[in-house]
Amino acid sequence: MKHKIFIFVLLVVFVGAGVVWMAKSHSPASATAAASGRKILYYQSSMHPWIKSDQPGKCPICGMNLVPVYEGDATGDTNMVALNADSVSAINVQTEAVQRRAITHTIHVIGRIQKNSATAAWFAFDVYERDLPWLKTGQNLEVTLPSVPDKIYSAQIRQHSSQTFADRNLDDMSDSTKIRAEILDPPVEVPGFEGKAFFNNLHAESHIAATTPEVLSVPRSAVIARDSSPIVYVEKSAGYYTPKKLTLGRMGDEYAEVLAGLDDGDKVVINGNLLIDAEAQITSGR
Repeated sequence: MKHKIFIFVLLVVFVGAGVVWMAKSHSPASATAAASGRKILYYQSSMHPWIKSDQPGKCPICGMNLVPVYEGDATGDTNMVALNADSVSAINVQTEAVQRRAITHTIHVIGRIQKNSATAAWFAFDVYERDLPWLKTGQNLEVTLPSVPDKIYSAQIRQHSSQTFADRNLDDMSDSTKIRAEILDPPVEVPGFEGKAFFNNLHAESHIAATTPEVLSVPRSAVIARDSSPIVYVEKSAGYYTPKKLTLGRMGDEYAEVLAGLDDGDKVVINGNLLIDAEAQITSGR
């Protein structure tokens, strides 16, 4: 009798184990893993890659099906962010190669016409400290005045015997200084007063397009402000991105000068980098 009970118990155990094995082998995760020959690490939202789960399901934000991330997609670099092809496509990841190029920066300055006479006139304008690296003596600019709407005056930043081209002391409150450009075709005459009144302190302005020589540069859209150092995400291979800290120089309209942190030819993420950074911070527990 005891022998029969023992056999019955073993039979129940084997049947139960067989049911569990069949359930696992026919589950979507196992089927997918078997089909690919790789182990599934977790499931991830293609549109919101920081959404992860150990089970198949839907993204709670967009409702899309979670897609599997396989063991082969992992890397030993703890800073590396790995995205599958669906995620790369969904968040529209775009990259651009770092290279040497001339950087252009447009500075809008406002000032006044000073020492206006038949033989000389000056355009004096305020410049912030951050824009000083873009200016130099000998630089040409075009000056416009609301009071003389039909004329553009040419001017040049240059030393003059009676007038320095810049104030050496910056204003403590605004971090700015005054730069002077000599009007090359004086005087500045207001229509209707030609030859009768050379007005001083006329309002004037200029858009200065300053350009550097060719320097190593990175698109400004790739740069993320993080802690004390700016970073970019570099594509190491398709779907693999790693953060790099940068030392930046002059900031142009579209590109920034790279002093350290990147090499010529590095591919940086210019679109989708904020979502990649969010994934990296969540993964690292920040």
